[in-house]
Amino acid sequence: MVGRWRGLLVLGSMVGAFAAAAPGTAQTKKIGTFGGWAISLLDDKGRFVSCVADTTGTDNEGLRLSFGEDGRRHFILPGPATSGARDEAIVVLQPSGKRFTFPLAQRSTDRLWSPVLENDFTDVFFASKRMEVRLPARNVTRSFDLGDPDTMSARIDGCVASRQ
Repeated sequence: MVGRWRGLLVLGSMVGAFAAAAPGTAQTKKIGTFGGWAISLLDDKGRFVSCVADTTGTDNEGLRLSFGEDGRRHFILPGPATSGARDEAIVVLQPSGKRFTFPLAQRSTDRLWSPVLENDFTDVFFASKRMEVRLPARNVTRSFDLGDPDTMSARIDGCVASRQ
């Protein structure tokens, strides 16, 4: 199963990690790495679009969190389009063991997007150290080390508030 996920990661990387998180003309400005997350700002012709946080580290790439100017939060996973598979993510956060299930939308040819994340998810997420994601329709399971989500969250808050 891990081999399949790596294949998805390679494909997602080849198509372009930042293309799906904003309109086609969006520019990406890397801010830095904080708490094990690469933080970037996306803008479209000088207009703020979102701040994104990507997991970093060996065997840990692929998870992205997007924080839009409208306050909406999403997680984004690599995943090429499939022929009619119903994509649903089962997410288990550790150490709490709390489980969430989300339908996923194929919003580009290489990325799966969660619905808007509610506070009950993000509150548990920012207190977690690991996140396991299962995509049953694709027979894929993947775990992510979340590093220090508090540090990432603080920098994302600053990015969204100051747009830099």
